[in-house]
Amino acid sequence: MGIAASESFVILYHEDMAAARAFYEGQLGLEVRQVIYDWFIGYWVSKKHEMTLCISTSPDEWKQWGSNGKGVVVDFVVPDVDTAYVHLAERGVGFVEPPTDKPWGLRTASLLDPAGYTITITSYLKREE
Repeated sequence: MGIAASESFVILYHEDMAAARAFYEGQLGLEVRQVIYDWFIGYWVSKKHEMTLCISTSPDEWKQWGSNGKGVVVDFVVPDVDTAYVHLAERGVGFVEPPTDKPWGLRTASLLDPAGYTITITSYLKREE
């Protein structure tokens, strides 16, 4: 039997909390779950509240776990990538890759957050029967 987690957290380390909040709240429109300290905030990612995306600007944690987006991708599954792409572009989000069909059955669009983390919005491609 594996772990029986009721929810999960992903923590991204940033140097600039104001830029992170402007991006995740202002541009992506995520709902604030909790502001714990001036250097730590959590956002609800799904309506079921099973995952929280956290932003930390703690200098000690940043030194320990790093930043600059190396090796991390946060993927948000949405009903329609193209609709989300247009909506986010209208909110000022710049993309590094427009909606693209992937050979593994996904349609994705990619962007970078203020600390350089790769964020993708993804939809499943309909499979032909």
